[in-house]
Amino acid sequence: MQIKPETKEGLMPFKLSVRLLLSTAILTCASSFGFANSGLAQGEVSEEVDAVAAAKDDQDSSSITVFEEITATGTRIKRTGFSSATPSSVITSDTINDFGQVNAAEILRLIPQNSAFQSDATAGIQNNPNIGASFANLRGLNPFFGTRTLTLVNTRRFIPTSAGGAVDLNVIPSSMIARVETVTGGASAAYGSDAVAGVVNIILDTEMEGWRGQVDYGQTFRGDGESMHASVAWGGSFAGDRGHIVLGTEYQDQQGIGDCAKVRLWCAEGWDIFRNRSSRLPDGSLSGYDIPGSPGYGLPNYILGTDSKQAFNDPRGVVRYRNPAPLEARNIAFTEDGTGIIQFDTGQYVASSTFGPRQGGDGASTYADSDIQTPQERKVGYLYGDYEISDSLEVYTEFSFSHLEASSTNYTVGPRSSYLVKATNPYLPQALVDLLGGSSFSLGKDLDGQVTTVNKAVTKTFRGLVGAKGEFGDSWTWDAYYQYGSNKRNQNLSRSRLNPAFIFALDAVVDPDTGNIVCAETLEDNPNPIAEGCAPMNLFGINNLSQEAIDYVWRPVPENFDYKQHVFSASVQGELSEGWGAGPIGTAAGFDYRIETGDVTHEGIENANDYAFTFGLDYAGKIKVAELFAEVNLPIFKDMAFGDSFELNGGIRYTKNTSKDTLTGDSKTSDAISWKVSGIYDMTEDLRFRGSRSRDIRAAGFRELFLKRVPTSEFSAQGRVDNPNIPGSPLSGDDPTPILTGGAFSLGVEKADTTTFGVVYSPSFVPGLRLSVDWFNIKIADAITSLDGQLIVDFCTNFDTFCDRITYASPTDITFVNATQVNVGAFSTSGFDVEVDYTFSLRDVVSSWSGDLSLRAMGTNQYSFLIQPNTSLPAVDYAGQTGPVDNAGDFNPTPDWVWNFIVSYEKDAFQTSVLLNYVSAGTLDTTLTGPDDPSYDPSLLNSISNNRVDSAIYVTLSMSYDISVGGDRAIEIFGVINNLFDARPSIAPGGGSIGGSDYPTNPAYFDTFGARFRTGVRFRF
Repeated sequence: MQIKPETKEGLMPFKLSVRLLLSTAILTCASSFGFANSGLAQGEVSEEVDAVAAAKDDQDSSSITVFEEITATGTRIKRTGFSSATPSSVITSDTINDFGQVNAAEILRLIPQNSAFQSDATAGIQNNPNIGASFANLRGLNPFFGTRTLTLVNTRRFIPTSAGGAVDLNVIPSSMIARVETVTGGASAAYGSDAVAGVVNIILDTEMEGWRGQVDYGQTFRGDGESMHASVAWGGSFAGDRGHIVLGTEYQDQQGIGDCAKVRLWCAEGWDIFRNRSSRLPDGSLSGYDIPGSPGYGLPNYILGTDSKQAFNDPRGVVRYRNPAPLEARNIAFTEDGTGIIQFDTGQYVASSTFGPRQGGDGASTYADSDIQTPQERKVGYLYGDYEISDSLEVYTEFSFSHLEASSTNYTVGPRSSYLVKATNPYLPQALVDLLGGSSFSLGKDLDGQVTTVNKAVTKTFRGLVGAKGEFGDSWTWDAYYQYGSNKRNQNLSRSRLNPAFIFALDAVVDPDTGNIVCAETLEDNPNPIAEGCAPMNLFGINNLSQEAIDYVWRPVPENFDYKQHVFSASVQGELSEGWGAGPIGTAAGFDYRIETGDVTHEGIENANDYAFTFGLDYAGKIKVAELFAEVNLPIFKDMAFGDSFELNGGIRYTKNTSKDTLTGDSKTSDAISWKVSGIYDMTEDLRFRGSRSRDIRAAGFRELFLKRVPTSEFSAQGRVDNPNIPGSPLSGDDPTPILTGGAFSLGVEKADTTTFGVVYSPSFVPGLRLSVDWFNIKIADAITSLDGQLIVDFCTNFDTFCDRITYASPTDITFVNATQVNVGAFSTSGFDVEVDYTFSLRDVVSSWSGDLSLRAMGTNQYSFLIQPNTSLPAVDYAGQTGPVDNAGDFNPTPDWVWNFIVSYEKDAFQTSVLLNYVSAGTLDTTLTGPDDPSYDPSLLNSISNNRVDSAIYVTLSMSYDISVGGDRAIEIFGVINNLFDARPSIAPGGGSIGGSDYPTNPAYFDTFGARFRTGVRFRF
């Protein structure tokens, strides 16, 4: 694999910025040796991390060890010197600062087990209600509109910011983060639903003293992606140190990066996947891998190639190759002024259905409207306070508020292929009228140049908490709190085609009384009320639409999401007994109760099918969850001939879930039990074995239960299926069929069995070295997922399953497909997590050297990712697929290997770090076969010309220097360059819907921003 830097006009002027940043870094490095004894050491490590280095008896490469009692993520028991029994990783504030990360989502990119499938880099052209949001997604197991990763803040649940139950990491004040703990294994017994893949626990610094602040600026070397960020926080004590307050606020203005094909050469190349079946040639004949004698014969069914366009999509307008237009009028485009006609170059692989991607020809790139980075503005505030009423009683409170605004451009929907232009339309050039001979025609039109569609979301999130904790007896503590959360999101798609209005405005005629061009419907005796204010459209040529026509046809589509959460939690922890010499038997028990209510409205839109795109119908519901949990830690032996120690930990949780659809009045109750058993065996001081087995659960979320939609229009692109009972049925769909998607109130509980086994090695002969290797296996039964209408038809045809979801009028006429969400089959994933951590003084290597060197490697391997939609069907292994999953599936396979290597050098006030991110080579689509596969045959339906995705390496360089201003006060200057060598993303298109791919790569794994820098100043007083 070669790292190929990209060149582009406009990049060279920014080399000055690079040189300036590098020159500053070199001078800073030189200065550090000249002022070796002036200033503070880079980044004061937290008390917990200091303890890790000091507590040799509990060295563990993936846990926090402290002298005081703490509760580590994944357990509710407090004890000294805890080391996790399950795979886990910790990212401290030092690492966060080293790499200039100003957003919690950026922090999770350091954890290779996390897959960033929902982030500011994945907007595409979808009208996604979660625009701009970033969700934690361990193991890639999140469904597209849900979560199997539980996000905690200070070890407590946070108000969901999405209808799917996920928490947007943008609402967390990154400047307040002390560390991020990640448990990459089931944790439902400790925390309840959603922790199937693991837990991301964001720990905020509630013990801060004094002032802390930061101001920084960043942009790409091409001059886009500008980001201004500032934060300030203060912490102090009062009442003789019995009380403590922490206040913080943060602001970030991220300008984003524009339309992919217009701002990046690698995107302008237009890589996509084209279908070589039933493709229409310019003369009207068909070509394909299965049509002997055609140009496509001998080639595979799928072609990976450049120059992706959309079929019959052109800014000038073009006559599609379909009835009722006569042959001589087809493939005719309009001149730019709309008064003449020219021949249209259709390119290759044009689907006979006349929609979807094609290769080459006239028209704009498929990626002309895919934002590379979502513009976003965020404001976050945080308050924490505690007060010690007595030696055994403390009260505390916590408040946070965030205001987020994000937006992305979407493509503007033109005429549906079934909307016909009459030959009498007065805007038509006479030359085309002559060719039409009185026939109507189907028009293809790219409207993005004149009609801009923006998907914008404004989200306000509030969370308030009051609680108390204390001690009783010799070793017992208790904790109880009440939490209230509120999330309000106002979504707006600025322009969506109002179908009836479009039809009326398309039917332009000359008013016989005035001679003006008007909408034909307005001349009727009793015109349709929607025709009021109708302005006729001139869709022929470029920029010929009037503003009145634009405003009449393309209307805003809103969605208002209002979600509230009430939580009450109480727990006790302590020692049941002193045990039998191996240590005390510890326990924790408690009660959690929460009520969540949601309401989604669309401001009076009653029929979603009146619009080309909407967010669905109104829906609302309430979810009540009551849980009891208990946990026991049992030391078995200590300091024996056959081992230093062995201990077991067991936990159990009972969950009762009551759901009510507040619009229909339907209600249901379910219960489930989750449990976990784990063990730690220290064979020697250097060698530890650990393992766990758990039953985890996930109840259906708000959106999965209550989302309501209407069936698709049967003649739309979304309202068709390929009916195999129709002779000569094309793959693109020949049976107009209403398809119903959305949630399902009947959904049951997912169940997952998770097994982990690992070894931790801390050789005493190499102080400071720690190594852990863990194997994991997660099996999910009754997984909640979505199957599109075509998949249901295919499964029924090929495997005689899901047939009850299809309604037939006759074998050749499917009249309805129920594609609402369902509990199906099983998901299963297996792999290894590896972590190496080594910190040492260079003086120990060569006595004349100075400074400390830290090496850290974190890697994950996924060698199995089995998806089985139904137990009667064969499982498909998606392991190693680095191309996106089709149609935004409810899972996200990961590469064979993902590695993050960090090398840090620190000497007095100077610090520098290098991060190397490696993504292994992978498969574009594991359901297809390419020339490198043993079973490849171009005559097969699943054949593709190239099914491989190149590996990728991205390098980040950071440097900082502390300037002491007395005592613990310091000013720190820092600079960071991400993607130092401007490596291009690997070619990995796919994952889109009918219109093709969202990007020519997979932005979840491959960097699409390019080389960029961030530089700024921090202070602490």
